[in-house]
Amino acid sequence: VGSPDTTLPRAATLLRVAAGDWPTCLNPVTCADPTARTLVLQHVLPKLMEVDADGRYVPSPVLAGGPEVRVDDETGEQTITFVLAEEARWHDGRPITSSDVLGTWLAHRETPGAVAAGYERIIAVDDTDPLIARVTLAQPWPDWPELFGGYTGWLLQADAFGTGTDLSGQFSDFVPFGAGPYELASYDDQSLVLVAREEHWDPDRQAEIDQVRIDRFADLGDGEATGRVGVPGSIDLLIPTGDVPEVATRFDLRRTPAPSVVGLFFDRRTAPLGSAGVRAAVDAALDRRDLVELAGVDPDQLVTCLGWLPGEEACGEDLEEEGASAEETDALLEADGWPVLLDGTRGRPDLPLATPVSYDPRLEGAEAIAEAVVDALVVRGFTASAEPLTAETWMRRDRERGTGIGVFAVRLGTAQRASALYRCDEGSLNPMAWCEQDSQVLSRELVDAASEDERLAIAEELGELAATSLSWLPLHQRTVRWLVDPDRIVTPDQTPLGAGPLGALHDFDRADR
Repeated sequence: VGSPDTTLPRAATLLRVAAGDWPTCLNPVTCADPTARTLVLQHVLPKLMEVDADGRYVPSPVLAGGPEVRVDDETGEQTITFVLAEEARWHDGRPITSSDVLGTWLAHRETPGAVAAGYERIIAVDDTDPLIARVTLAQPWPDWPELFGGYTGWLLQADAFGTGTDLSGQFSDFVPFGAGPYELASYDDQSLVLVAREEHWDPDRQAEIDQVRIDRFADLGDGEATGRVGVPGSIDLLIPTGDVPEVATRFDLRRTPAPSVVGLFFDRRTAPLGSAGVRAAVDAALDRRDLVELAGVDPDQLVTCLGWLPGEEACGEDLEEEGASAEETDALLEADGWPVLLDGTRGRPDLPLATPVSYDPRLEGAEAIAEAVVDALVVRGFTASAEPLTAETWMRRDRERGTGIGVFAVRLGTAQRASALYRCDEGSLNPMAWCEQDSQVLSRELVDAASEDERLAIAEELGELAATSLSWLPLHQRTVRWLVDPDRIVTPDQTPLGAGPLGALHDFDRADR
């Protein structure tokens, strides 16, 4: 299927990047490594639908316009009609056609270990017209934009597969086709080079920088920056893992939004957090702006939208921050039947007002947030302690033991689907006491909704339900932190949500030309 060209053209303009994480695979069908997506694949491969800076699904330049979506009233089948742009081209000059859509589906169907979800729902792809691909699903699926695009999907060049559509074991060190602004020129376990297309078929995606060299930098990849890290003078941009290291003063710190939100989640299945009064007291005892600041985030980035994240189109009832109030906390606890005992703690004769506060040790700032929550609750008479625990383990604990409060990050949806916060799929982190009846009903309605208007209305109901029951306390949307030398590199103001620091790589330019 081809191999990389080891002879690289001389670059007129060059971007040098140091990265802590490194791609462990490249196969776009079987590789689930997000680093492969952000460092390589998104710059090389096309999508049908893509995600913009606000987290919305939008047609990519590969399409001539927005797809048409219809549901057959008799069969219940959903058909998405994609009209392809005549000018869309692969790197070898061949047009992108509906046969590529068909071939991509077959590759996902025939390749063992294919990682992308949703392709198994497809029952047919009509490629009769080269510029029109009709994709039929057995039943409506609101996440259809993830097929052949979205956050994690790609469109593949069908005739680059050879004789079959099983792509197992292929593309271990090279991607032999593409339609993006860049081609992958070389790749190994220490460095990779992207070379810009001289004349890209989409003028708006024409790369400003000729070559991008990304090197693996071990000191940025341990997730725990300690002391000053020496960076070669030729490096323009750094993408560390975990904490941002102390480096030369020529670098500016930048933040790129990530599609997940950090919050406090309540186990409402058992006492004391099963009581709305206790949850309200916890809210009153905390200053969420202070908690956000402990995570190294600007307090102005506090999230108040409970229903539709990111964005505030259908928040339901906003959860505004009024700061901590000792008087309100005490009054709520007294009214709920939690008096102060002789030892100074609160409780009932047979039940202390106790809750563990768990935090994901992999989540930056989570431990500091958990400890601050414990301190604030103990002062008001709670018995509380912080413990490291992943969200998966936290959810699996049984009802008798309880789980208390959890400090976790949950991946969000986009403006066309509800956040994963309110999904009732197996294993989802739903704060509604593990999908109580009301949220189960709304979750099912959401899956069945065929139009964006319906989904927005259901999301607003979920937001109102979350606010009314105080199901969770949102804190902040996560960000990816990175460093750039502004005297050398000009970066775009916005990048696609979830695409990382290099999400709009074609718009990067040299400031020192």
